[in-house]
Amino acid sequence: MENIKRSFRKIIRVIKDKWLRQTSLTLLLVAIIVCIFIVLNMIISNLNLNPLDFTQEKIYSLSEDSINEIKKVEQNVTLYYFGYTDSETPVILGNQYHNANEKITVQMVSTAERPDLASEYQITSNDKLVAVASSQRYKVVDSNDMYTYDTTSYQQMDVTEQKLTNAILDVTIVSKPQVYFLTGHNEYGISESEGLYMLSQYIGNEVNDVATLDLLSADMPEKCDVLVIANPEKDFTDVETGKIQTYINNGGKIFWLQDPYINIRNFDVANFKNINSILSQFGISFSKGIVVEQSTDNMIAGLPDLIIPNMTYNEIVKDIYTDGKIIMADAGKINTVSTEELEKLGVTASPFVKTSEKAYYKEKFDMTATTLTKSAEDEEGSYVLGEILTKKINDEKSSTLVAYSNALFASDMALPMGNTATTLISLRNNKDIILNSVAYLTNREDSIRIRKDTGVVTFNTATATQDTIVKTIIFSVPILIIIAGIVITIIRKRKK
Repeated sequence: MENIKRSFRKIIRVIKDKWLRQTSLTLLLVAIIVCIFIVLNMIISNLNLNPLDFTQEKIYSLSEDSINEIKKVEQNVTLYYFGYTDSETPVILGNQYHNANEKITVQMVSTAERPDLASEYQITSNDKLVAVASSQRYKVVDSNDMYTYDTTSYQQMDVTEQKLTNAILDVTIVSKPQVYFLTGHNEYGISESEGLYMLSQYIGNEVNDVATLDLLSADMPEKCDVLVIANPEKDFTDVETGKIQTYINNGGKIFWLQDPYINIRNFDVANFKNINSILSQFGISFSKGIVVEQSTDNMIAGLPDLIIPNMTYNEIVKDIYTDGKIIMADAGKINTVSTEELEKLGVTASPFVKTSEKAYYKEKFDMTATTLTKSAEDEEGSYVLGEILTKKINDEKSSTLVAYSNALFASDMALPMGNTATTLISLRNNKDIILNSVAYLTNREDSIRIRKDTGVVTFNTATATQDTIVKTIIFSVPILIIIAGIVITIIRKRKK
């Protein structure tokens, strides 16, 4: 160690006594330092090191979920970047995909350089996009697709990682699950103005094909991995009921979201004969009234109809069980038949979302009232809000129903929260429990869950800060060295 110190002091002495005493040697020293800096910069650039990510939501860094899934990719995948520069987020993430799995490569191209790709992917010179290609298929992700907007706050949300990672999985997956939303009964729809638009986008973003299904005009598709029934307000016809019953008998999977029937004008249980016949196959029915909380730990903002339910650990909630909560708005209850009756139906029931023991059920109240008051006829107790029901069809086949006695909590409906408003699906872990339910029904509960909660992206001037730091290092340091050399030369001449 002492020898190293002596050598270092000797080098400093040589620079001070010889190099800095002569102008030519000073300038040569500056040139050497600048060259070393340039060479180091080139070496570091070629290493493709991950950048420092100062953003609150880590939008420049791949999540662990994403990295773990990318490592499983066994096919060669190329990310062709059209119209991008090296410093932009999609390219930064693209290099991280390559670092995680060498089978994924990144190419910066233009339509002029690769007219063959431009023709194949139908790209023009004005486009800015990423073409993700494997040997079996390709998917184009436009730059506009990498951002979305909170429809209530109108602020930008970054979804670049979700789009790119799922595009890679999309072009390498053998077969994507087919998810159909039932229509024709005033259900919440999946178009941009129909209530479940955001949910449908999230489901599609998890490498599923999403479509609507009208069983009056079409038969049940040959491949339907999940049938989503979201708050029907009219009964099924006999024809539709027969098709759904056949689907169940063939081992079909159903995801049912239902708001309390009291929200339906002139509701009469007799008018829902076919819907109840389907539900009765699994031993359940949905309530007319709503459940109201009295436990302050199970409500939000002191509002007893905004319920924070208790959850029982299972495959659907395992990722959000310890630190996550969901929020249901004006939820009903799920009525389940006795254990003996379930056994006769060949059904196993697993309730996993419940109210507290202090909640009560209410059917009679003023829909326009601003507060809810418990009356003597309102029954108190713990009520089921979410349940998994598995019906054995035969020794080789079973049908599964995941049911929630609330559809609003999965919707785009805006809920005022202080001075802002937030869509219900964006509250707490609402989105995750819904997407986990779909993943459970498609037997993909352990697959990709990159739902990075970017929320409203807060940049905190991170990119500007990084840019300033880099420019300071590149330009200021050499300039300061040159100035120091000039000053030392002038001082030395004056001393002479």
